[in-house]
Amino acid sequence: MNERQTDFEWLQQFARAGNQAAFRDVVSRHINLVFATALHKTGDAGGAEEISQNVFSILARKAWQFAPDDSLPAWLHKTTLLESKSWLRGEMRRCRREQAAAELGTTMKTSAEQPAINALVPLLDEALMSLREKDRAALLLRFYEQQPLNTLGVTLGVSEDAAQKRVQTALERLSEFFQRRGYKTATVAAATAALQHTATSVSAATITGVASVVLHSAPPVLTGLGVVLARLATLTKVQTALVCVVVVTVPVLWQWSEQRDAKAALAQTKAALAASQSEYSTLQTEKQRLDESSTRWEDNLNTARAAVENHEAMDQKFAAWKQRVRGRLLAADYQWPDDLPFVRIPKSILPQLQVRQPVMQPGIIKQEARELLGLSPAEREQMEAALQKHLATVDSLMDAGRYETNRARLTQIPAAALASKVFTVPALGDAVKQSADALESALKTTLGSERWPMVERQLASTGTSTLRGTLNLDAGETGQQLSVWIEDKFGMPAVAYGWEDRSSMTSSSGIALKLFLPGTEIPEGNGVEEQMGITHLSPALTQPALAWIRQQAVDRLQAKGNP
Repeated sequence: MNERQTDFEWLQQFARAGNQAAFRDVVSRHINLVFATALHKTGDAGGAEEISQNVFSILARKAWQFAPDDSLPAWLHKTTLLESKSWLRGEMRRCRREQAAAELGTTMKTSAEQPAINALVPLLDEALMSLREKDRAALLLRFYEQQPLNTLGVTLGVSEDAAQKRVQTALERLSEFFQRRGYKTATVAAATAALQHTATSVSAATITGVASVVLHSAPPVLTGLGVVLARLATLTKVQTALVCVVVVTVPVLWQWSEQRDAKAALAQTKAALAASQSEYSTLQTEKQRLDESSTRWEDNLNTARAAVENHEAMDQKFAAWKQRVRGRLLAADYQWPDDLPFVRIPKSILPQLQVRQPVMQPGIIKQEARELLGLSPAEREQMEAALQKHLATVDSLMDAGRYETNRARLTQIPAAALASKVFTVPALGDAVKQSADALESALKTTLGSERWPMVERQLASTGTSTLRGTLNLDAGETGQQLSVWIEDKFGMPAVAYGWEDRSSMTSSSGIALKLFLPGTEIPEGNGVEEQMGITHLSPALTQPALAWIRQQAVDRLQAKGNP
């Protein structure tokens, strides 16, 4: 609790309950402020004590008027100045007041070495009254009541640093006031010295004397009707007339207050109505949103129901289809309806069936081969992993041993060829056989004894498009050679190639060179490897060959501006 709240509570205790101890505390707290102000204003200690008694007597009569946020030090300072002026008018006259002002330096026992301070003292009260109330209260509490900064902060309801800053700001404004009055050399230090010089400490005897006189002359505390009658008995005619006016005015004011309260209640009701309307509009919007959301959920529910019904219908169709297929499987004949995607054949025919080039680079099993072998997803994954590992091993060996030449062994490159290139791979040795044995073991483990013979028969077949040729199982014992050349085909450059090993040879010609230009799309949608028919060959041969052909296309067509 700060000092301002304490002052208010003490005054309330005195005004309502006649607590004299509380009033003595107020006098003891602020007597230095009142006495010092009166002393430097009058220059007479006896007069200062008399003025102090008058000021606190006025405070005792008006104690009931103070509010919690009123600054008692500021009020006491202002009242002391007024009482000092009244005392001077009644005691001295104008000439004595001027003489007292001239002799102020001697009366207050100031040093002759402080002419600047002596000059500022007569203007000090006027300078203090020019300040804002909070700044004036800060200076009065700091210098006249001699409160330390931490206590001052508590009194003002601020921190110690903020209290120090407020005191410094007030001192600066005080010095500015002096400077405006012609004292150009008046600094903050001079203002501080003037305040310190005019401050004084009142003895305990003076405090006791002032409090006793004030409390002795203070009216007794009355309650109820006695308070009212006592007040009326002490009123003058003018005051009595004012009381009558008040008595007449109170009903009017009460009626006006009632009307004002009614208007305020009406305004509050209107505001509540507007808030209710706004809330109603918000609820309407929310209801519309929920209705739309409900409609969407209803549509989703209907869609889900339709999907469930469709699923049930599909389940029924699938069950009927299974029953139909099961019936055909158990039938005595081998006839199969045209609308079913399968046929029923005896197992004895399976070994005779085969898929042309069942494996594609880099080790992918064609769908028809998977269906013929009845591979599960796991079996397919195992087989393709083994195939890819083998092909990667062989391609790596072929890529390492490949070299380029301009002469083919068996392939006849036309003498009129515009350009040619031969890519040769020698026999790779036992490394291919070891990889082939590992592949065969993996395939046999995955397929089992019933399906392995179908693959074993294809691995035994030789030829360019066979499974054995695609997997390059003979690359360890037989070298390979891929010849490519550019020839004139009806006035347009075309590509031809020839592939050979020890046991077979294939060739093709007539592929337009412009199809190998960058960004060219093949009309059939296949790549140039499919167009040339070399998808079964190892990338170790086809990739450098295609790179050479593409470079020829750029050099011969783009460089000349041909389409």
